[in-house]
Amino acid sequence: MTTPMLSAAARLIGVLTAENAALLALDVPAAAALLEEKLAAARGLAQVSAGRPAARQTPELAGLALRLRDLAEENRRLLEHAILVQGRVLDMVARAARQGVAQSGGRYGAGGAAALDRGAMALHMRA
Repeated sequence: MTTPMLSAAARLIGVLTAENAALLALDVPAAAALLEEKLAAARGLAQVSAGRPAARQTPELAGLALRLRDLAEENRRLLEHAILVQGRVLDMVARAARQGVAQSGGRYGAGGAAALDRGAMALHMRA
């Protein structure tokens, strides 16, 4: 494996490791901030390996391929979990907002907007 390929693979491993750590901590903004870097690292590895003859299988190459596969699988699983959690949070906020409107008895505030319950608004502001 060439040095540029090793460097490109190490870059992608680093980004996936950082994103997975952020996702594990449910730090979605930190994980989202790594998206462009992850895409660039993946493109970089693809470019370095494009058009090259298949490399002779070495223990180093096999280990690197397995590491990338495992990190990518963990990344997929953690992304799916983060999406599920975010969906639940949004559902909770939407329910609280609907409940606040229902509890307001159809009252309207200044400007014709529905008057929300202060508790529902506080929950909304924390989310």
